[in-house]
Amino acid sequence: MGKLKIIDHPLVHHYLSVMRDKKTPQVEFRESLDKISFIIAAETFRSLNLENKAVYTPFKKIEGKKIKDKLVLLPILRAGLGLTKGFTELYPEIITSHIGIYRDEKSLKPVQYYFKFPKIADKKEATVIIVDPMIATGGSVIFTIEYLLNMGIRKIKVASLLCAPEGIEAIEKRFGKEDMKYIEIISCSLDEKLNDKGYIVPGLGDAGDRMFGT
Repeated sequence: MGKLKIIDHPLVHHYLSVMRDKKTPQVEFRESLDKISFIIAAETFRSLNLENKAVYTPFKKIEGKKIKDKLVLLPILRAGLGLTKGFTELYPEIITSHIGIYRDEKSLKPVQYYFKFPKIADKKEATVIIVDPMIATGGSVIFTIEYLLNMGIRKIKVASLLCAPEGIEAIEKRFGKEDMKYIEIISCSLDEKLNDKGYIVPGLGDAGDRMFGT
C-alpha cells in the first residue's frame, strides 16, 4: 500500500468521529463532511506543480508562484459530490467533471450511467482528482481509473474519506507497478475490513444516504 497516504490531523479525527456516530443527524453529518473536505483538498493539492509569476507588491516587484497544473475534479456520483466543496473553494479554477457509477448489489460490480469531461488538448498534462468518500471493494475507483488511463490521462489522484484494505489491495493488484506510478491515493482512514455485504467496517454506513437523507 505504498501509494496510499493517510491524513493524520486532529480535525480529521474529530470530524470523522462525528460522522461515524450513527446518532449524528443528517445536517451535522453534511457539515462535518464539508469541513473535512477542505483538509483532504489541502493534502491532495500539496504535491501540485508551481511556476514563477511576477508579483507587484505596494513596494516592489517580486517573484511569486502560481499553480501550473491543469486540474480536473472528478466526483463519482452521487456520494463524491460531498467532498467537492473543499476543492472548489480552495482552488476555484479547478474544472469539475462528473462520472456516474452505481454498485450492483448482487455482483458488487460498478455500472456506469453518466460521464462528462472537459475538452483538453494534451490529456497527459492534466491532473485528474477522483473524489469518492468510500473506497470499499475498490470497484468504482478501478473502473474510473481505467477509463482515465484509456483516455490518456497520466496524473491521477484519488481522494477519499475512508478506505478498506481490500479496496486498496484490489487497486494495486489491478494496475501493478507500471500504472500505479501515475496514481496517488489520499484518505483519512484505513479501516479494518469489508463485511459480507461489501460495506466498510467500522465505517460510517452509506455515505450517500446519510449525506442526502435517503
